[in-house]
Amino acid sequence: MNKNALAVSVKYGVRLGILMVLSNFVIVNLSLSSGPGIMTFLGIGLLWIAKLGILARSHYEFNEKNNDFISFKDAIFIGLIVLGISSAMSVTSTFINYQFIIKQELDTAWRIGEGSNVSATKIILLGALSSIAVDVIVLFFIITMEALWKIFKKAGKEGWASLVPIYNTITMLDIVGKPAVWFLLMFIPIVNVVLGIWVVNLLAKRFGKSESYTIGLLLLPFVFYPLLGLSEQQMIPYGEE
Repeated sequence: MNKNALAVSVKYGVRLGILMVLSNFVIVNLSLSSGPGIMTFLGIGLLWIAKLGILARSHYEFNEKNNDFISFKDAIFIGLIVLGISSAMSVTSTFINYQFIIKQELDTAWRIGEGSNVSATKIILLGALSSIAVDVIVLFFIITMEALWKIFKKAGKEGWASLVPIYNTITMLDIVGKPAVWFLLMFIPIVNVVLGIWVVNLLAKRFGKSESYTIGLLLLPFVFYPLLGLSEQQMIPYGEE
């Protein structure tokens, strides 16, 4: 286990946990006092943006401390620890908030009473599990975006170009040695599918991979792109693949 990875994970896990504890307290109490409204949804949206930023920042800091390299395994490890710590803090605070502050209001809202088959514990835990499942999906999305950033850098391009719509496609065409005019062809039905698969196959070849790897990139991009980008393998110079 990399000590830097563990240190970064704990640091950002606690930070995200504190943010989630404060946000959940405000959002839940605001919803109970005035009902779900625009401020509630705005708070949830801001919390998700902050969560994305903290997860990305944890990977970035580890990358800096590890000689500009983060592996797929390290990215998953750091993300899961950050989410695990923050989720544990959030669930604990939710139970405390329920037991000592808003029990009566939530019991009424959730229709919990004597003889009820529903319990607050089940609702809170189910909510936490659902949130964690979504968080893991988001984590793999972030890792895939980071992998594309690294792939662009390995090709000698700016990493941020991978995040800019349209420009990232044009840049990818340049990476695989195809003209920018191909971008226009991608608006033609059926042709765009063929060209898309072709481009992905050419990218795989730039890393010395076979057609079977191309299938992996197409069907499981959140696994196979990180295996390319978040690795020490470099691109083969164009024309030598």
